[in-house]
Amino acid sequence: MKSLNLLALAVAGAVAALAPPAHAASRGSDPLPLTLVAGGNVVDPVIAGDLVYIPSGRIVSTWDYSDPAAPRQVAATGDAPTDGMIRGLTRWGDYLYASWQAGDDSGGVAVYSLRDPRHPALVNQFSDYAAPSYKSLWTLAAANGYLYLFDNENGIYYGDLAPDPLHPTFTRLLRTPVPYERSVVAGDRIFASGTTNSAEPLHACVVLDVSSPGAPVFADAGCGGGDSLELFRSRIQVPLAAAYGLKLSLFDVSDPATTVPLGVIDTDPATDGFVSGDHAYSLGFAGIDIHDIADRSAPVTVGHSTLPTLGADSVTALEQGALLLTSTDRFTRIDVSDPLAPVALSTVAPVGGSVANDVAILGDKAVILQENYGLGIADRVTLAPLARFDADLPEALNQRDFEQFAVDGNRAYLVAWGYGLVVADLSNPTQPAELGRLPYGFPSAVAASGDFAYLGTATNGGVMQVVDVSDPAHPVARGALPVTTINRLQVHGHYVYAADELSGVHVFDVSDPDAPAEVGLWSEGCADTLGMVASDIELNADGTLAAVACGTGMQLLDLSQPAAPVRVGGYAIDYWTARPTVAVHGDRAWFADAQGLREFDVTVPSAPVQLGQTTTMAYIQPRRLRATDDGRLFAFAYRTGMHVFGTAEAGEPEEDAIFADGFDGAAQEPHVSTYDDLDEGFLGESYAYDGVNYHDVNGIGGVFPDGSTFVPEDVGSELIVENVGLLHGDFPDFGSAPNALTFGTTYIPGENFSIGALVRMTMDLDQPASAVSVDLAYYENGPWGGIQLHLDAYRNGSLVGGDQLTIANGGGRDNVTAAVFSIAGVEFDQLKLYATYDGQPSAPRVLVDDLTLTPVAR
Repeated sequence: MKSLNLLALAVAGAVAALAPPAHAASRGSDPLPLTLVAGGNVVDPVIAGDLVYIPSGRIVSTWDYSDPAAPRQVAATGDAPTDGMIRGLTRWGDYLYASWQAGDDSGGVAVYSLRDPRHPALVNQFSDYAAPSYKSLWTLAAANGYLYLFDNENGIYYGDLAPDPLHPTFTRLLRTPVPYERSVVAGDRIFASGTTNSAEPLHACVVLDVSSPGAPVFADAGCGGGDSLELFRSRIQVPLAAAYGLKLSLFDVSDPATTVPLGVIDTDPATDGFVSGDHAYSLGFAGIDIHDIADRSAPVTVGHSTLPTLGADSVTALEQGALLLTSTDRFTRIDVSDPLAPVALSTVAPVGGSVANDVAILGDKAVILQENYGLGIADRVTLAPLARFDADLPEALNQRDFEQFAVDGNRAYLVAWGYGLVVADLSNPTQPAELGRLPYGFPSAVAASGDFAYLGTATNGGVMQVVDVSDPAHPVARGALPVTTINRLQVHGHYVYAADELSGVHVFDVSDPDAPAEVGLWSEGCADTLGMVASDIELNADGTLAAVACGTGMQLLDLSQPAAPVRVGGYAIDYWTARPTVAVHGDRAWFADAQGLREFDVTVPSAPVQLGQTTTMAYIQPRRLRATDDGRLFAFAYRTGMHVFGTAEAGEPEEDAIFADGFDGAAQEPHVSTYDDLDEGFLGESYAYDGVNYHDVNGIGGVFPDGSTFVPEDVGSELIVENVGLLHGDFPDFGSAPNALTFGTTYIPGENFSIGALVRMTMDLDQPASAVSVDLAYYENGPWGGIQLHLDAYRNGSLVGGDQLTIANGGGRDNVTAAVFSIAGVEFDQLKLYATYDGQPSAPRVLVDDLTLTPVAR
């Protein structure tokens, strides 16, 4: 990490205008390279067979639930986020449609192609469904070939998808003051529900008759409405509508002409629920309450399950169960085959988490602060979830509101607004454990160094509290000082700096932990016309420079005299902004507000130079910026998701990997292995070619769909280069002539070819890649129908992505066909190509060609 020689500032500043740093313009006018958006607010998914499309923040991820006990994420659109936070998702034909809302009051629709169902591709976005620029778009639904949009500012709109599924023309049905948050299609009806914004909010559930899709009308019968606490959320499972809240309320919606209220029962508070057979399940803060509804007019509570349901954002009923998505990063497949004993068939976590607020890098692990439960432990490079730390706190989100943390050595210090300080041991990051805790009222900021942690509060008046953590099992509150408010704390040596949005930057001398003293207060040029002052502060590594987020922009402070900070430079804004945030690392600083993210070269702090354009993040204010030593900048934008700029290098983090060169790592061109420069024939049981080491070919027995079996000797273990010239006559788009790669025991010289047996094969990459595609030719039908082919990607031994197909089982036998496997959006260093039938190894006949790898950008 580079240090700044502040003694030379005056001289350097004099020449800055004549000779700006050589790398300052390395990005030209380009914005920062956004490499990944992950996590964010989860809304109801779309389920299509074994595939589940989950919208979160600004992305859609694809999950394979063919094995409900072992679901896996196979793709995500994190490299192509929507222009706002997704509020709804629906499907019609070969497209997904997502409604989104941005922070600048714009809203629109994102369209994803399902040409490859496992890898939705963003193909269009539009916001001109309504003339006004101000929009408030919530849910959307597709039915009978039309798309219906629910905008509570401009109205309900409908458009025919047939003429142009990428950009239909819309007609307004009517205006409505209700933000319809959720909708579901059942036959010729759309059920939409939401809560009014009136002084006394009411829950509304309405029915839109779309039997004539170009002339939709509201049905006279709704689907249940009333008190917004008693009826917090409606779930429609025709013939029933069930509303959950402080009551379970049932409605018969089988007759489009009328809705019949059925039974009502008081329940513990619930945020969502589902019905399965003769039982309803309401999900609260401490598990699931089970209600017998065999008599629809008189439901009875009959049981309780302690399955974790805190933060339930979405519940989708499935056969004998449901899919639960929570803001505590639990995607749980619930099974209720035994109605009184729900079980979790599987629980997985999304990359990035639902409400991530900060990150620290420990070796090869990323430690991510998650607001609603504690810490998520992930692979440093891929950010794939590995472990988690759930703080043992009351089952209420305000009790476990972790907005900030500090990592010092192998300890993490987390502040929960509704509880206090929690200390976690990270000496083994994959097994984090609590060391100790200290109840304390409403902490929202924390810093730590050595034997002391420092807490800051903003609720009911600000306090800077010194905490002795020399015995982490028994933290002890020492001295404290009152201030107006504290937004962020930083510590260097025996000085603590506090960003106070009402007063400025406080400087505390904490050399006596029992008697901390305020020795400085800086606010020069920081306050805006509304009196907002310092909302964030970060120090560089040697504590000589601070970047401060002010109401007037970014200010850079010389801290060579800690008790007397001096402004040496900055970046001014000419508009009002709420609580901007900053980061500083080496010779770079960043400033972000709702307008976007700006990067500055601060080699000469008195003359910071903005690099490139402002990078927008859906015009939503990030809460935190964090620059890491491995060359990335993280922006945490609350429920819009975690935004990552730059690409981490594999191996140990390199000092100032990207910050020193202005994020100018060039994108790498894909490289194609064609096998055409190899001689036809056997390659052996392993072979290194074009940066890929092929090995572990076959070598195991298995089964065929007809019940017969094979042993290793039947399928061989050789890699074979096969001339497939005749194949290109029928499949000109397959691979490249003349050669392909196959497997097994034999080949036919010349353009005649043999398709060999594939059970498995491993490919180790010399250089990590971010995308792969490979052409396959194989036999379908006959004895092969029903076999699944898989391509899995691994990083450091952990599965990070995959693709698969099921071989067709139509008429005839040994019909040659072709397909393409592809994986993108993850980093990997190993690929495994293999075949299974009913979960056991199988041996279809397969050719491989044109293995295309995109190296990770350096």
